[in-house]
Amino acid sequence: MPLKLTSNVGRLDLTNVGSFNLALGKINILIKPGCKATVVRGGKTVLLGEATTTDVKVSGTPMVDDIYTIERGLEKIVVTVDEERQSAGDNLSIGTDTFSESNNQGRRTTFTVGIILLVLLVVSVVFGIKQKGAKDFEAKSEIKLNEAVTSYESAVAGALEPKEAKDLFLSSKTVAFELKDAGYKNEKLNELIKNINEKEADLIGEVRPEVKEFLDLTLQTSGFNGNEMVSSGEEVFIFDSSNKNIIKVGIKNKSAKIAADKEDIGETSSIGSYEDRLFINRDDGIYEVETNASRVIEKDWDKVFFYLYAGNIYLVDVTNNVISRYSGIQGGFAAKNDWLAPGIETDFSKIVDMTIDGSIWLLSSSGKVTKFTNGNPVSISLNGIIEPLENPTAIYTNENNKNVYILEKDKGRIVVIDKTGEFKLQYTSDEIKNANDLVVSETEGKIILLLGSKLLYFEPR
Repeated sequence: MPLKLTSNVGRLDLTNVGSFNLALGKINILIKPGCKATVVRGGKTVLLGEATTTDVKVSGTPMVDDIYTIERGLEKIVVTVDEERQSAGDNLSIGTDTFSESNNQGRRTTFTVGIILLVLLVVSVVFGIKQKGAKDFEAKSEIKLNEAVTSYESAVAGALEPKEAKDLFLSSKTVAFELKDAGYKNEKLNELIKNINEKEADLIGEVRPEVKEFLDLTLQTSGFNGNEMVSSGEEVFIFDSSNKNIIKVGIKNKSAKIAADKEDIGETSSIGSYEDRLFINRDDGIYEVETNASRVIEKDWDKVFFYLYAGNIYLVDVTNNVISRYSGIQGGFAAKNDWLAPGIETDFSKIVDMTIDGSIWLLSSSGKVTKFTNGNPVSISLNGIIEPLENPTAIYTNENNKNVYILEKDKGRIVVIDKTGEFKLQYTSDEIKNANDLVVSETEGKIILLLGSKLLYFEPR
């Protein structure tokens, strides 16, 4: 498209300042010593060149509405680039000089100007996209937040059925934490999350506890990696089956010491305790570990879980589906007797853990909880639980605890039921996903988790 130059001084040159020339689609600029040339394009001002002691020539491709200036102090010549509508036979340029001899500095300047303009264009586009994205994110997040607040307020108002209130509360919680994780900053969101944390235990029975470190077990022996933990009082025993070590820890004072090492443990598969006494299940029977390990029950089973309560040893034989008791007597234990009531038929093939508080509690990998009192089964239905147990790994209670605690590490939760099987609440945290076992002292106000090399704890509600 033909272009023309229009000057503020009525011509295209100014003595001692410089001159312009348009030829073959290029604008050629001569800059006199002490002067500089600029162009304004798209609202941006770009320096084209400066002359110090000798003339400088630059060339470039003009665009409609460009404004070129050569100036020195108050002296300046300004030209604008406009369209020129001419017939095909008319001369399409003003002037005849072409600056074909433009020096290398001029070529470099022209290239630099082009790069600068391109960079400015890219930056403006990217900035614009980011700005639009940020505005869209803010707008959409605000809508979601308002919906979450409405759901929360409806849930806690007390006018809905319990299930409907729970669903609304969980929906509000999900949205609130998604917004937080997405980086949405809003004081209203902070207030909503604070309210959710305060109300969730009462409304849906879920608590996110503050989990703290209780003890670093590697301080007792390097490389310790515990996989089982037992306790029937205020002493906890932790078993590292790989490195063949057992550490004894006091819940009250965090005292810790090695309770047994490789010489005592041998081929031990599991451990048990009665107050401060330690027992181990070896390949040929049950041993008590004192100054050394001595066998107290000779093996006549294939696979068992064992537990000590009131000075007696209870064995759940998962192969033969029986429970046996070895009563504690002076200097050892009496012969075994069947503990289950006559005629009771059971299936212990899926049992993963047991605990005793006077009754025997058995936990199945399917999520079933079975309670036996005086040798008879007692129905446990887990009424009110938020989600069914799918792959629990540990269960714990004792005669001093009011509740029963079930570890389901896959879901990062500990489910709490009372001793009739009614759901009380659940604790959830990422730390629980790494827990191998748990013990609970309601008296000391501690739920203790075993995470291999360390013990963590939090306070029960």
